[in-house]
Amino acid sequence: MHLPAGVSLLGPGLDGLARPLRPEALGAAHALWAADVAALGPWVEDDDGLHRAAGAPSGAPLCVCGPCTSALDVGWALAGQGALPEWGAVLAVAQSAGRGQLRRAWHSAPGDLLAAWRWPAPPGPWAALAPLLAGAVVCDELAARGLAVRVKWPNDLLVGGRKVGGILVEERGGVVLVGLGLNLASAPQDHELRDDAVPRADFLTAHGEMKSIISLWRSLVERAENWYALKVSGGSPAQFLESFTLRLAWVGREVRVREAEGDFSARLLGLAPDGGLVLERSGRRVTLHSGSVFLP
Repeated sequence: MHLPAGVSLLGPGLDGLARPLRPEALGAAHALWAADVAALGPWVEDDDGLHRAAGAPSGAPLCVCGPCTSALDVGWALAGQGALPEWGAVLAVAQSAGRGQLRRAWHSAPGDLLAAWRWPAPPGPWAALAPLLAGAVVCDELAARGLAVRVKWPNDLLVGGRKVGGILVEERGGVVLVGLGLNLASAPQDHELRDDAVPRADFLTAHGEMKSIISLWRSLVERAENWYALKVSGGSPAQFLESFTLRLAWVGREVRVREAEGDFSARLLGLAPDGGLVLERSGRRVTLHSGSVFLP
């Protein structure tokens, strides 16, 4: 299978991973998808069973799949077929086995943005910073839409202290996929989140109008390509980390840290050169590379 430039639907689905998807089913999934189906039509079915959006401009391939295990599962399957080039992506209508931080299960409903996005493999010292790079791009895109977003290290996106999205980077054989979820139209209720280390959730349409999932996505891709060329190809990790600290949640505050060995209290200071979290614990500096932080 070859994914065409522009927008297409994975009509045949993928065995065991994603259900088939036609334009009428996508439009029925949620009002945001209905707006995209109407705006990008007419839709033309090709020989591979893909439904191509004739009204969409060309660009990096974007394939929308039906309800699936996870967008990352579908993304890896397409990447394994050589069908997903750099900056190409899969958007899922819904997923039943999404992966979050520490491999927590993440169930997602129609109307949210659920993506597996192929990035160029960041070179040398940038490789460890991939989750922060993706977080910075999303923060800047949402900031341009009037939302003050902060990153809870390493990969949660917060608005007003509540989680509106998350990022998970996976690498296999030099291929990098960025899993991105944004709560556009829904979020878990407070009582559904029983782990104190997990921020309470929120959704973005509660903070402003959102008219289209695909237009938001295309804007993110354009920003990422430009941002990557400017920051990664034309800058240094040290410069990036200095600027990223402005986007980091809870700098200077007392936090609780959860590791495999247990919890402890510390003051959050900033970021280490390798992207680890620098903390002050009992009068000495320590760097956290795995685990989670939360407010007491």
